[in-house]
Amino acid sequence: MRNGFALFSCLFFFLADCKKVNRDFDYELSKRTLEFAAAAYSIDPEPCISKNNATLLFFKKVECDYMRDECWSVIAADNDTIFVSFSGTKSKEQLVTELIESIGRPKHKLHNAGSVHYYFYSALKTMWSPMEKLLRGLKDSLPDHKIVFTGHSLGGAIASIASTVFVRNFPETSSRTFSITFGQPRVGNLEYAMTHDKLVAGGSWRLIHGRDIVAHIPFCVESYARWCIPFYNHGSYHHGVEVWFPGNMTSQDTFKVCTGTPLNEDNLCSNTHRYFDINDHLFYFGHHVSDYGVNGCVDPPDDEPLINNENV
Repeated sequence: MRNGFALFSCLFFFLADCKKVNRDFDYELSKRTLEFAAAAYSIDPEPCISKNNATLLFFKKVECDYMRDECWSVIAADNDTIFVSFSGTKSKEQLVTELIESIGRPKHKLHNAGSVHYYFYSALKTMWSPMEKLLRGLKDSLPDHKIVFTGHSLGGAIASIASTVFVRNFPETSSRTFSITFGQPRVGNLEYAMTHDKLVAGGSWRLIHGRDIVAHIPFCVESYARWCIPFYNHGSYHHGVEVWFPGNMTSQDTFKVCTGTPLNEDNLCSNTHRYFDINDHLFYFGHHVSDYGVNGCVDPPDDEPLINNENV
């Protein structure tokens, strides 16, 4: 009971401080960011990066689980933004490993930042040391640049933790650090969500296309009305502001910035759906994200998928 009251009190004071969280969605920055999220899917991200008038500063691929699945990461910079991106899930086998690690292992406790699903943390840990070293220098040498962490699917979850850890370690970067993700799963518990939102003060936006299934796993703790309940710290809970595109994400499509209740789990946005679609997860802003990245940020012909279309 004491722990529950403490968590309720924490949430109460967090809600009272919500005005400090940037909820003003930047559409153009988010659309540009997808290019760099897609680049992380490619064994050669240079074509994607150069197409977007940026410079590739870092590319690394590492084995990130016991099945020897690979995770890839990219750091690039243009004239006003540093982009830090991570690849998404590459195969059914990797997806199964993620699910086993998420369900079968306790969440990993971050220092003063809540708990996150073990697979996401473990994947970041395999890549983070050289990335943080480079970013430490870039934040000083490019003091006016925004710092955007991004990824699609699994990559979004890793980017979320990376942005949180980065600002925790370098708090002076808080106001210029962003987390912009596409089809991101729930990353951690309620405490993590609240901590992330307060640290990543530039903006934290989770773009969700239509009925994207991955954005709704791992499951949250639901009320009888099937709302995600923001009072239980053992379950999974989203951070950041959901930006929901119910249509095809074309330039004429409408979107909704979801700032209703429950906080971060607005029940009038994508949570209104009870049936979901994997195809909505694969496509963002009209691009099959992984194929688009592999092809140098150019859409391949419809009949020529470049990598397994089962990517999630």
